[in-house]
Amino acid sequence: MLSGMTGIQIGIFSSVFGVGLGFASLIGYVRWKRWNQQLQTWEGFAKTRGWSFMARSGFMYSAGTMEMKGRYAGRSITVETEHRGFGRYFHIVTIVRHGLGNGFPREVAIRPETLDDTVLRLFGTKDEDIGDASLDNALDLRNVTPKARAILLSPGMRQPLLDLARAFETFSIENGVLTVTVVAVPRTPLEMYELLKPVRELVDAARDTLGDTG
Repeated sequence: MLSGMTGIQIGIFSSVFGVGLGFASLIGYVRWKRWNQQLQTWEGFAKTRGWSFMARSGFMYSAGTMEMKGRYAGRSITVETEHRGFGRYFHIVTIVRHGLGNGFPREVAIRPETLDDTVLRLFGTKDEDIGDASLDNALDLRNVTPKARAILLSPGMRQPLLDLARAFETFSIENGVLTVTVVAVPRTPLEMYELLKPVRELVDAARDTLGDTG
């Protein structure tokens, strides 16, 4: 290719190639620095709590994945990252899973109310209500038994549930396990605390309300 090019063309080609290589190197450095900051934060956070930590390196400039496992309030917790999508739709999410104890009703399913749910209400399709306007408007509730209704309406559980709905666009409670998904990866201890605060408050409320740590 270069043999058929003039000196000027070769110079232009070299300049463009050099700029491209420099730009790619800069992007790679930024991603590498961000990845190392995340690694230090997650590993340090896990270490101070006696949790396990595992990281898998990414390919070239791509970020890897991380996972922490441990226990909080006597119940298992997992915090991990996951790659989703491809190309321009590629993104990394952080997933938190935390058990709510043996006393939390396994049959009830909870997720945040969405715009689609609001539209469906207009056509007569709706989830179950429990008699509290704030909770009914914030949450999509399914399979609510009398026992589950009493637990959800208890003074200690109501506010943490509302705070959870305000903090996260995507979460679910199924089979007694809270699962939260956010399109972000904590890079500092403060960001990790902010991510886990609503989760921790709900777990504490469930423990205090139900009186079990299983």
